[in-house]
Amino acid sequence: MGSSASAPPGATPRRAVTLRLNGDLLARARARGLDLSAIAEAAIGRAVAEGESVWLRAEIARSLAQYEGYLAEYGSFAEAVRADAQARDDDGEDAGFSR
Repeated sequence: MGSSASAPPGATPRRAVTLRLNGDLLARARARGLDLSAIAEAAIGRAVAEGESVWLRAEIARSLAQYEGYLAEYGSFAEAVRADAQARDDDGEDAGFSR
């Protein structure tokens, strides 16, 4: 059986890859019994998460700028409701809300 037999249900199967590493660093890591696969996987996971976080923050900033542009041009729904209710109150009309 392969290493995927011990993987949790729904986990992506692990794949063999080739990496080029500094020879001295590799020898020192092996001498200390470090699990290079786990270390590499964790480091790659952190790098991917950081990249996705940067992308998401930029996407949120773009969306907020778009929303703020919309508000500057058209105003908010709440402001429109408030202005309508105030106009009705000023005109003595029933705003349609029970008081």
